[in-house]
Amino acid sequence: MHTATAGPSCPTAMLAPVLAALFMAAAGLAGGHAGAAEQAAPAGSLTEPLPVCRLDPHDSSKLAVEPCRPAPPVQPRRAVAQVIGRMPAQRTAPPIVSMAPLPSSPAVPMPSLPQPIGSCDTGGCRDAAGARYNGAGNATLDANGRICHRNGAFVQCF
Repeated sequence: MHTATAGPSCPTAMLAPVLAALFMAAAGLAGGHAGAAEQAAPAGSLTEPLPVCRLDPHDSSKLAVEPCRPAPPVQPRRAVAQVIGRMPAQRTAPPIVSMAPLPSSPAVPMPSLPQPIGSCDTGGCRDAAGARYNGAGNATLDANGRICHRNGAFVQCF
């Protein structure tokens, strides 16, 4: 069988003694701190405002006077109409700088048409006309020193 416990059935009635104890403890703590603060501070200092915080001129890691209050906030800027002036008109024309003519550059040769490769050895390849391409792999040089690219059975110089 289930037995019922004796006591109040309303939840607020159960919390009333706990809340009363907490309220009394909080009042006791607040009263203790208030008394200590009143003893430490002289009566005249409550009416005087604290000085603005400034750094000590001899040691910049410390404040000159403690305790202090932060500096007053910076006043907001007032609204001013924006005026954009025009550039003054130039009365004289700017000087004309003549450019020196560029030196004539040698004509850049156009890439040659791909030539079919006839045979290759360890030093390079020869095309069907017998011209030699020196170099190993896909990068070779022709007789004039131009860079040539080998692509399969063809070689093209640039």
